[in-house]
Amino acid sequence: MSSQAQENVTLDRRASAKPKSKDHMWGLFILIVAIVTVVGYFVVSPQTLYEPGDDIGYNLGLAGGLMMLALLLYPLRKRVKFLGNVGLLPVWFKWHMVLGILGPLVIIFHSTYHVYIPYLHPIGSVNAAIAMYCMFLVSGSGTFGRFFYTKIHHGLYGRQASVNEIKAELEQSGDVKSTFSFAPEIERKLEEFRLGSEANAQAGKLGLIKFIALGMKTAMLSRSLVKELHGVLHAQAREKNFSQSQIKSMEGMFVEYRALIKSYLGAVRDASQFHTYERLFSYWHIFHIPLVYMLVFSGFYHVLAVHMY
Repeated sequence: MSSQAQENVTLDRRASAKPKSKDHMWGLFILIVAIVTVVGYFVVSPQTLYEPGDDIGYNLGLAGGLMMLALLLYPLRKRVKFLGNVGLLPVWFKWHMVLGILGPLVIIFHSTYHVYIPYLHPIGSVNAAIAMYCMFLVSGSGTFGRFFYTKIHHGLYGRQASVNEIKAELEQSGDVKSTFSFAPEIERKLEEFRLGSEANAQAGKLGLIKFIALGMKTAMLSRSLVKELHGVLHAQAREKNFSQSQIKSMEGMFVEYRALIKSYLGAVRDASQFHTYERLFSYWHIFHIPLVYMLVFSGFYHVLAVHMY
């Protein structure tokens, strides 16, 4: 492998290792928020601890409102020149997402889980309910936006680099045999999948139906190839009468090869779906921005109504 290719491999490994740990941390954060939300309902909703209008409820509303207002700092950081050098943009984005979850949670505690719902729960302030609904829409929309963002923030080059890196691992170099030379059918299916996916993605040919079909095909092919790999390795073990130590070593190789297959299929899928995710992200942006304005307006109106009446 050339020095440039080796450099690409190293950089991509560093880049690909971080999102996995970050995804785990984000998943843990969402789980904790979900638990607090459910437990909070039974603790707060009876309104024995406080009510939305008393000191505790008021301060919770103030804190949640400031958190939601702070969400505007991230788009300002991207667009206002003098903020351009203040902190790293990924750090701003991280806190934008965290506040986008914590803000609504604090507002829910402020409301004691009581919100005006026509016919079902016709008690409470209509303007507060509108602000709450706008907040839920913005928060839910932001969660979708984060998913789309993770699919495109490495850029198309980064996605293609991932494919090239894993392909280099599969093919290796020089006179060394390819990783799956003992299973030519697996090699063939992996290459066919790559070529077919790249062909479909050319010139925006990957429409919504093909986009969904590619995701399903990736999952099914991953399962079938792993099953085929398992069969090939065990057939060889029986044919060559492997010892217990050799079987143990083979099981370790199976885990490594399985991870390589899944990584390769996932990298090819992400590279092929990149332009579609890019379009979805742009559509999401068109939908999300008006919701933010609605939230700010309804929030200010709610605060004004509370202090006037």
